[in-house]
Amino acid sequence: MNIPLDTFEQWLVNKNLKERTIENYLYYFNKFNGSNYDQDGVALFLSKKGNRNTNSRGFLVNFKRFLLTNYQALQISPELKVRISEVELPKLTGRKKMRIVKPIPRDQIPLLEAVLRTEEDKIKLQISYQCGLRLGELLKIRVIDFNWETWKLDPSKMGECRVYGKGDKEGIALLPRDLMIRVARFIKSKNFPSINSHLFIKKPLHEINLKNVARTWQNKLNQAGIDSGLTKLDQFDKPIPETVVHPHRLRHSLATDLINEKGLDIREVQEVLRHSSIMSTQIYTHINKDHLKKRLSSGSKV
Repeated sequence: MNIPLDTFEQWLVNKNLKERTIENYLYYFNKFNGSNYDQDGVALFLSKKGNRNTNSRGFLVNFKRFLLTNYQALQISPELKVRISEVELPKLTGRKKMRIVKPIPRDQIPLLEAVLRTEEDKIKLQISYQCGLRLGELLKIRVIDFNWETWKLDPSKMGECRVYGKGDKEGIALLPRDLMIRVARFIKSKNFPSINSHLFIKKPLHEINLKNVARTWQNKLNQAGIDSGLTKLDQFDKPIPETVVHPHRLRHSLATDLINEKGLDIREVQEVLRHSSIMSTQIYTHINKDHLKKRLSSGSKV
């Protein structure tokens, strides 16, 4: 079975999958293409070294859907279509070890800001943390995405920013009053050419490699963690993984703070983080055990 790569790629793009996910699926597509998509062909593919993981299984699931959805255009015979539909994908055995993410207390965020050199990087840090943004959401923010007109009517209230998450899904991030004022001053100082200009990207998205921009910011955060002392080093002067500062850890930290310190419940945190499933929110939260004991014991009779 030989399927043109660009046909499958366009189908993946139309599904609004992340760029990295598409790259992973196309990698396994090239490894699989030419094989028959039947039970024997899939079993043979999964038996080869490097093919038995969540990415390869994700490729197989999506490739199956692609074939069944486009069987007429791909000139797949009725008999082959039946064989494809009957393919059962084995479950991957063994659980993937989850790395523990250690939350950063809110009062230690200023330590990170203090070692960042530019106001742009400082604002990037504060928006990332206080809004609980994914890295992609942060980098795609434009001047026009803030609710400036509504907020100016009552600057004592929190502001809002439209963000685009996984699959370009639109959501609303909430900004504290002080951060909105700071962002407004930053925008005024930069003289952006257009309200459609990106806050943290100098060129149009189609002219840059967003991965390189993301990597640069992650490297700055990593270094800020070391310079501030929040990232701990082992005996070989290598960063201890769970103490490394990165956007994902900032997001975890906000969720934990909202529950332990602000008293929000899990549903409210789900709304703040823009999760479609509460199961995702639960992964991001770390309940302080002393706080939990206090809540459980309050009002209890002995």
